[in-house]
Amino acid sequence: MKRIKAILFGCFAAMLFFASCENSIKSSIDGTYASYESGEYSISKDTLVIMPYGDQGDYQVIRKSAFQTVRNGKLQPSERKIREYIGRFDGKTKTLIIDAQGKKISFFPDKGSLLLMQREYHKVKP
Repeated sequence: MKRIKAILFGCFAAMLFFASCENSIKSSIDGTYASYESGEYSISKDTLVIMPYGDQGDYQVIRKSAFQTVRNGKLQPSERKIREYIGRFDGKTKTLIIDAQGKKISFFPDKGSLLLMQREYHKVKP
C-alpha cells in the first residue's frame, strides 16, 4: 500500500512539474520582439507584440512593419503596415501556429528570441 501511495505521489509530482514547465514557457512568450535588417537597397524594421487572447491558450500577434527602399543612395519614404493574427501555442513544439495564415512562430526562450519564417526577432526588455 505504501508503495502504491509513493508511485501515485511520484506521478502527481511529475504532472505538476511538467504543467509548471509548460506554463513558464507560455508566460515567457508574451512580450515585444524586434527585428532590424538593412542592405544596399532597403531597410526593414519589424516589431511583434504577443499577448494572451482569451483563456484557451490563444495569443494575439500584432505585427508592425516599416520598410524603406534606397534609390540612388537616398532613403525613400517609409512604408508601414500593421497586421493582426490570432494563433494557438503548442507547448510541445514551442510554436505558435497561426492557422488562417499558415504561419508558425518558433520560440527559443533561453535565447530570448523567436523565428517567424526565416526572420529572427529578439525580445525587447521592458
